[in-house]
Amino acid sequence: MQNEFDKEIKYKLYRSVKEILHPTISKKNISNYRIVIKEDIFPIRVFYPKKVTGINKVIIYIHGNGKVTNCSGKYSDICKKIALETNHLLIAIEYQIEKKPLEKTYQKIAKTTKYLYEELTENGINTKDITLMGDSTGCNMIAGINYLSKEKNKIKKEVLFYPILSLKYFDVSKYKSLEENKEFNSHLIESLQGYFSKIVSKEDLNKDILTPLKVNQENTPKTLILVGKVDSLKEEAEEYYNLLKPQKRKYVEIPFCAHGFLKSMDKELETEIFEKLNNFLQ
Repeated sequence: MQNEFDKEIKYKLYRSVKEILHPTISKKNISNYRIVIKEDIFPIRVFYPKKVTGINKVIIYIHGNGKVTNCSGKYSDICKKIALETNHLLIAIEYQIEKKPLEKTYQKIAKTTKYLYEELTENGINTKDITLMGDSTGCNMIAGINYLSKEKNKIKKEVLFYPILSLKYFDVSKYKSLEENKEFNSHLIESLQGYFSKIVSKEDLNKDILTPLKVNQENTPKTLILVGKVDSLKEEAEEYYNLLKPQKRKYVEIPFCAHGFLKSMDKELETEIFEKLNNFLQ
């Protein structure tokens, strides 16, 4: 199955992190790369800020499932906007969900993230200036990366947009927001049920790496969570927030927004989102 990023790739190039951080004028607009980690090849998409010289702040982005958020064709626009508005170099990790168990995909993404952190720091980027960011199901993967990292965690800051933190949604009656906000997210739960039923094995459901709401989150980095006020899964995000250390957490509820609000921001919402984001990233 061809992934969404590969459909648009014009240049199939292998680049080192050093070359990504120091683009030439001719290369700075080429955003599709391959990085090689031993025998594995990982596609990434790079989005540059307005100023491409002296880059010292980086976002590593793990996108959610486009079929769930209905924005599979808009991730490039979203990432480009984030890079420009935050003045960060943004590296989006592309991935394909492999065959069951899902844990294998999480391990692969964790490996890519670890490699990027190591290479970025070796090339002069301070860990406090690297932020791990994601949306929707991508946040579940970020939680998995935290679990794998534990005490060796190089990650200092994370941003989670409307996180999805469970693997099954057949019994979510405990969340009042599910019913209260159903009209604003009419197909969200059905999409999640269909998505996870195809990629989650019985073994996955009992793995700590895939169940962030069931494991200790004390070692989680400083975290900003942004959730729409009418997101059906708002209470799930709140539950995760309450697991984090008080001094390391910040929760922002965005009025009049449902799940996937990044794909359709008007100017007023953009201003609000990036004001909150930039304050956290400072």
